[in-house]
Amino acid sequence: MYIGNYVLLGPRVTIITGDHRTDIVGKHISEVTDNEKLVEHDADVVIKDGVWIGTNVTILKGVTVGEGCVIAAGSVVTKNTSPYGIYAGTPAKKIKDRFTPEQLEKHLALLEKK
Repeated sequence: MYIGNYVLLGPRVTIITGDHRTDIVGKHISEVTDNEKLVEHDADVVIKDGVWIGTNVTILKGVTVGEGCVIAAGSVVTKNTSPYGIYAGTPAKKIKDRFTPEQLEKHLALLEKK
């Protein structure tokens, strides 16, 4: 898992980086060991710089949250997000951009000066 700089996390954020096997005959799921997991059952989560993740958000394995994104409270992020988008829902979908193209250009120029 990687969490960038200037990231805000609300309370009760859950980041999931793996799944359980559910296909082993003769074993309860709780009996399956890490040695029996498949490589594709685990994947890192990447949260880029300047992201704000609201309360009770769940981010699933393999997701990259793009730079400057806002993830609304209660959302479940199942797929990568594009930079500077605002996402909400279950599963999370882009509802709008944070900035117009002109505002984004100015925002990035000002950040570069810091």
